[in-house]
Amino acid sequence: MVRDEDISEFVALTNCPRQIARKFLANNHGALDYALNDFYDTCHGSYCTETRQVSNKLLNLLERYTSTDGHGGILTDGLIQFVSDLGLELEDPLTLCLAHTMDCTSFHEPISGDQFIESWSIQTCETLEDIRNRLEDQEKKLKFDVEYLETIYQYAFGLIVDPGQKSVSIETAQEYWNIFFDNEGQGKKKYAINPSKDILSKWFSYLKACGCQSINRDVWQMFFKFVKKYPTTQTLKESYSELDAWPLVIDEFYEYLEGQSVF
Repeated sequence: MVRDEDISEFVALTNCPRQIARKFLANNHGALDYALNDFYDTCHGSYCTETRQVSNKLLNLLERYTSTDGHGGILTDGLIQFVSDLGLELEDPLTLCLAHTMDCTSFHEPISGDQFIESWSIQTCETLEDIRNRLEDQEKKLKFDVEYLETIYQYAFGLIVDPGQKSVSIETAQEYWNIFFDNEGQGKKKYAINPSKDILSKWFSYLKACGCQSINRDVWQMFFKFVKKYPTTQTLKESYSELDAWPLVIDEFYEYLEGQSVF
């Protein structure tokens, strides 16, 4: 898994774009030292020896979504149109994959032209059809690659949190938990982590009962690991240990279930 802090350190050491940093880290399984060695073996300073000519098709695609009000880059309206033209909605895991590919840090920040061009050049995409095909590959990874699913899940928090805030509202958190973990009905596996509807509904009921108003990054991150380890109330009953280092709200969820005579 490629960590944001490793990307930032890679950029600080090499002065390269974040997209390049992510590429080298991904190619080296997230190992910073190996990624840096790989970079310096193939690049001089901040310029790679293999220069890339930008496709006119990709430039035209960028122009289609770039703001015309003098701000430059792709603003919120342009991003919404881009997502729509790809047949997606903003509240879609594939939109999160799209943002991750472009290394967006927030839905509220503009996407620069260089950021757009570099991202899709690395992916060898020139047209919307190329990008759709790449997203199809990423959708398959969401279904079968637990590590990639967790990468996108953890990345999502930074996109959905409001600027200047450290937590997301409980409504937003529940919306995205449903997006990631709703298994489309009995027996239909959607993504690589497939918690039961029962444990999700009990989690939501508990959050309502305890008056929880927001979810911070730690709880968001650990909830993925929680439902990965305990996808059903039965596995929770059989294997849960109070010695495990879960956030307090998750420990109290277990106590809530005991009080409800679920076990």
